[in-house]
Amino acid sequence: MEHKIKRDAALINLVSDFEAKIEQGNLGYIEDKAFIRLIEYYEEEYLPEKALDVVDIALEQFKYRSDFYIIKAKLLLNFSKYDECLDYLEQAAVIAPFETEILLFKARVLALKKEITSALEIITDLKSYIITEDLVDVLIAESFVYESMKDFDKMYDCLAKAVKIDSNNVEAMERIWISAELSRRYSDSVKLHLEIIDKDPYNYQAWYNLGHGYNCVYEYEKAVEALEYSFIINENFESGYLDCADTCVQIGNYRKALEIYLEANGKFGLNSELMVNIANCYIKLCNTALAKQWLLKSIRLDSYNDEAYFLLGESYSKEAVWYNAINAYHKAIDLDNRREEYYLGLAKAYLAVEDYNKATINFQMATQTGPEDTQSWFEYACFLIKLGLFDEATLVLEEAEDYTFGPELMYCKAAIHYLKNDNSGCIEVLEEALFEDYSKHSILYDIVPEIKLDKEISGIIRFYNEVDEE
Repeated sequence: MEHKIKRDAALINLVSDFEAKIEQGNLGYIEDKAFIRLIEYYEEEYLPEKALDVVDIALEQFKYRSDFYIIKAKLLLNFSKYDECLDYLEQAAVIAPFETEILLFKARVLALKKEITSALEIITDLKSYIITEDLVDVLIAESFVYESMKDFDKMYDCLAKAVKIDSNNVEAMERIWISAELSRRYSDSVKLHLEIIDKDPYNYQAWYNLGHGYNCVYEYEKAVEALEYSFIINENFESGYLDCADTCVQIGNYRKALEIYLEANGKFGLNSELMVNIANCYIKLCNTALAKQWLLKSIRLDSYNDEAYFLLGESYSKEAVWYNAINAYHKAIDLDNRREEYYLGLAKAYLAVEDYNKATINFQMATQTGPEDTQSWFEYACFLIKLGLFDEATLVLEEAEDYTFGPELMYCKAAIHYLKNDNSGCIEVLEEALFEDYSKHSILYDIVPEIKLDKEISGIIRFYNEVDEE
């Protein structure tokens, strides 16, 4: 840690000194390594224009260093200036005509320009004489060409060959998962990474990719285990922590997710988004007091974090402190008015304080903002049913059919038929809902508790229970 602090202090001093001399117009001589550190710093700080300025100064002092021409070409690529990229690569090639990196990067730029034939000619030529240890870089470059062609199967095949040659190549291991997602070859990816792990059990990237592969084939417990290995092996691998915790949240294992988020927070420091994730776990574990502490910390760190305000509203809602919840939901919507769950939370809070007009407005906003979200329509329809507005609820459910589908909505329809004394209509819709998803039949009891006393309805539900158990 002490070494890192010293290094960071040295870098800050280098940047400060460089910027001061630029301002004074008295730059003088700078070593080549210092230029590279400055360029990397500005790239990491998302200041590509400043990085370009630095490389231009470097080229004035080191006119015959091919690496600075290559760096300039790579920076220009960020701005999609393909022709200028190629110009600088040509200048680099004059200085270092046998430099493989120049040819590989040229192939990538040509592919982005859709000059596929020229790009593949370079790749084919390189393969004819390249030594095995450099073949990985060629295969990575080839994968970029196939990606630009949207031939994701060939992209995957190239990268699969690359990682079989060198599974410790960071770029190849990162891109193999990208290609697996694009080609949807999740099962192939799982098999490939199991083979890699069998040979190299401490390859954290292989465990990480394996975890994502398991996620995509719905083997979530295995995904959690694999992702956990990734950060056990590499304790500084932040993505491993976060993705493992996210998967735990996905399967409802909030206690384990919380442990991982807290560990990540302690290891990587203050992070508003991470604090929100911690708070969400505390809410799911019914500890709203701690959830609010983390959310307020998050807001102090980033006052524009809309999700923090939303979860603050959720916390207050769980505590039935409704006006505090309403204020928090409003703040979340002020920051981002495109999230249907924010309007839904606000609608339910207004419902709790019996402000039915504002509840109606926000239920409508929720369904308009996220019409594909079944939950918003369901909550809106239930609200109208409880007010005795059966025709209005029916219209809402009919409108929902244009955007989404869910057994919850069918149970709502069955409830409306029952409440309107239309038993035959109720039974018809109920049977359809039970066939679709028997496990959600308790929704009907929540909406119409007295339906439990109806022998005919109870008999139908028992019948589908027996069918479901078979």
